[in-house]
Amino acid sequence: MLAQTPVATLALGPDRIGEIKTAQGITTMIRFTEAVQEIICGDLYDAGTGKGTFVVQRSGTNDRPGNEVFIKPVSSKGASNMFVKTDGKHTYSFDLTIVPTAQAHRMVNVTDQVSSAPSSSPPASSTEPRPDPEKPTADFERLKAEAEQQARQKAAEILRSAQQQADRKIAEADAKIAEAERLAPQRADQEIERRFMQALMLGLREAKVSNTRAIAKKVVITIDQRMLMFDDKAYLRYTMQNTGDQDFAFTAMSLEVSEGKEVKPVTAVVNQSKTENVLAPGESLTGVMVFDPKQVGAKQRLTLFVRGEDSAELAHVTIQQ
Repeated sequence: MLAQTPVATLALGPDRIGEIKTAQGITTMIRFTEAVQEIICGDLYDAGTGKGTFVVQRSGTNDRPGNEVFIKPVSSKGASNMFVKTDGKHTYSFDLTIVPTAQAHRMVNVTDQVSSAPSSSPPASSTEPRPDPEKPTADFERLKAEAEQQARQKAAEILRSAQQQADRKIAEADAKIAEAERLAPQRADQEIERRFMQALMLGLREAKVSNTRAIAKKVVITIDQRMLMFDDKAYLRYTMQNTGDQDFAFTAMSLEVSEGKEVKPVTAVVNQSKTENVLAPGESLTGVMVFDPKQVGAKQRLTLFVRGEDSAELAHVTIQQ
């Protein structure tokens, strides 16, 4: 089987899709006759999530875009599609495939289908002498050989330059990705510290809890005497201990507000030191319920419920009378 020609030319129009063959470890350059304005790839590699198949780079800068696009797959198999919009308002369509290295394109020149169509020329006059194909002249053979040699040298030079430029672009992109990944934990810690300092500067608020303890089914539920509030969130800390001699199982912790006969649930996020809602004899757990305090009116009663199967009440503590 013959290897894929590494340098190819595609004449594309609005109703044609060009095929670009790529290989892992190889950068393929696509050159257009106009500056590239926008690239859309169906399976673009995302360094943040590690998902995607193709790394795509454009030459030039945002202010002065170039007319080359560089593609490099990050896996050994896969396929996708790509659209490229140029400065002349042309939109070209491509199918991207991953093939063995010997079959991959190294450089693809894209021309417009209309402009690249061969122009018709008048037929040669019957009176003009025609060269005898059986007896080519020495000059013709020499010129042909020189032209082929020059074309091969120019293609090799363009390919080497494109490979070097693409490798440099890919290396720069990899370096930026590695730097971003290295700084990500530090930036996350800085953001947490910034929000905590901002909350401290705004001042921590607190609300007193009416009842801090309840016992039901040999399970002791204890709530901190103060409910902290900052950054528009209320934080209610509780502990639960099984003082009996059998396992205690529950399905959910919930908050409800009531005023008269009207009862409404409070939207809250529950964070517990134990993922399973089961306490063995003598075992305890700690949890924090986070909710928006604006859900609770000044005259409403706030109650913490421990519920079992079918939402049956196992225990409750009245937090705010």
